[in-house]
Amino acid sequence: MPQPQPRTADTTLATTFTPTRHSTIYPTISPSNPANRFPQPGPNVCIIGASRGIGAEMAVAYAKAGAVRLVLAGVESSVRDGRLGEEKENGVKRRVEGFSVDISQAGSVERLVESAREFSPRLDILVLVSGLSGPVVLKVGDGEVADFGWVVDINVKGTYHIAHYFIPWLLESQGLKTFIAVGSFAGCIINGHIANTAYCLSKFAQARLLEFISEQYAEEGLLAVSVHPGAVATDNALKTCPDSFKEYLVDDPALCGAFCVWLCLEKRMWLNGRLVSAKWDVDELLARKADIEERDLLKFGFRVGDSPAG
Repeated sequence: MPQPQPRTADTTLATTFTPTRHSTIYPTISPSNPANRFPQPGPNVCIIGASRGIGAEMAVAYAKAGAVRLVLAGVESSVRDGRLGEEKENGVKRRVEGFSVDISQAGSVERLVESAREFSPRLDILVLVSGLSGPVVLKVGDGEVADFGWVVDINVKGTYHIAHYFIPWLLESQGLKTFIAVGSFAGCIINGHIANTAYCLSKFAQARLLEFISEQYAEEGLLAVSVHPGAVATDNALKTCPDSFKEYLVDDPALCGAFCVWLCLEKRMWLNGRLVSAKWDVDELLARKADIEERDLLKFGFRVGDSPAG
């Protein structure tokens, strides 16, 4: 009987999509680079999960790039950390407001939108950073059932709640109409020492949900993209990942914010519905634009023979 041919792991394909990978901000995407600032008046941006780590750095990146209104939301009061009110940077006057939200609860997200609309009548960019890894459980017969549900509630239901309540606001605003979810290449993993069933499955589902959104709203001009932030030593990661993986948590938490700003500087509809990495070199990514569009790359697919059935 012929032996099955081993195929390159999806995570290897994902991480090596561009020959050059970055762990820190570089000039091409730096929000401090004048070339990477939004034309004024800048956009109105909402960041969900802005209280710490990647989310806090995301807020800094959009502020540096010239956002004129920032809606910062999180589950903790630390979103009200003194950055709120009116600020001025690089000659741009900016207003910042903080709100609390539990994205696993539909009512909480609905109330957030109602309150945020009073502060910012229009919305250009929505960035969902909030997520949960939960305990690393490698077999479905192990762990606690409640932990699995908790992770799915945050990463999958939470993403749906944000999309359900925020997309109408993005469309009504007639601005940049950009919906970004900080995803993860964990959605490509099914085995190994960090194949956390709940997290990997939920991040796969989240990326697939962004594909649904792209299909449903592309004709109305909505851009939906999932962005892998790299391996970042966030409080959540340090608390839950195995010791064998901690040495790989070397990526700057600010890298994802800088990449997302670059992503929004122009309407890149050719990336609609795709899972991309903040670590990829953007010049090399741009060089693959035609290939990405022609072969419909960077989405999940079902392999049949030599070609995927999407």
